[in-house]
Amino acid sequence: MSQNIAAWFTEKIKDQVIVSYQSHGGMLDNTMMNGDVVANTVKFPIIGRTEVYKLTGAIERVPANGPSLTTVQMQFEDFEASDFWRTQDAYKAGPNEQNALAQIITKAIRRKRDTIKLDALAAFSVLGGSGVTTIGTGAEVPDLLQFEQGAAEIAGVGCDDDIYCGLPAKWMSQLKFYKEFADADWVGADDTPFSKKQRQKMRTIGQVTYIELPDEYFVGPDGNSLYTYMWAKEAMGAEMPWNQEAPSITPQPLLQGTPYLVKAGLGGAAIGIQGAGVKRFWLKKITNLIRPPVPTQTVP
Repeated sequence: MSQNIAAWFTEKIKDQVIVSYQSHGGMLDNTMMNGDVVANTVKFPIIGRTEVYKLTGAIERVPANGPSLTTVQMQFEDFEASDFWRTQDAYKAGPNEQNALAQIITKAIRRKRDTIKLDALAAFSVLGGSGVTTIGTGAEVPDLLQFEQGAAEIAGVGCDDDIYCGLPAKWMSQLKFYKEFADADWVGADDTPFSKKQRQKMRTIGQVTYIELPDEYFVGPDGNSLYTYMWAKEAMGAEMPWNQEAPSITPQPLLQGTPYLVKAGLGGAAIGIQGAGVKRFWLKKITNLIRPPVPTQTVP
């Protein structure tokens, strides 16, 4: 019976049932460095720095500065999303309802992939000695200059990685009033490692890709401001060793009526690696869009 119900999910969907608005998830996939998985631990390499030395012509020992490659590591955590589906409902459901149930479970898994990364950014930004600096005091309206400052400070330490920045929808709309941002390219090339849904929510200026994220991803210290983050890809590490988006559907004969358990899960970890490649922005939580003033010049 469970095999028959699972097969229903392959039927052609002509119409859609109403699903409550919720984040699609998976919007931050491929924005952080992958690590090496060993058992239940992931290791992220940190490449150090060394300098050349001048040859003197003497037969002497080679000067060495010690190892220039270190690692940081952490253990994975595992998560599940599940729901029960009564047998009585399963027999009555059509392919639209079954597809909607699968979407709800799948989106929950994808959202968790995002929040694992965002939680790591938040934890890294308040970690003593991490080197992450904050731009803004919580009173400023989001402005392209603030984000360009963050990007310049990351590039200024020698970073040539791709840089990413998540923005709430209203901040993204606010920045579109700036010509440089409005004219920026959408990340739409088919050869990028991003899904179609991700590319639809992205704009790239220089080496910075801005990603529009749902409001539920953002928090602040009060009701009037929000935090967001900008990071170089190799400044943060994230690894998901197992990721089951497609839900399993199995009967539970020990429960009354033998309901079906619909379940999916994932395991993962994320961690900050180089604070110089991460910026935290603390800016105003805007409720209305504000058109920036147009600079004028007095003609003598």
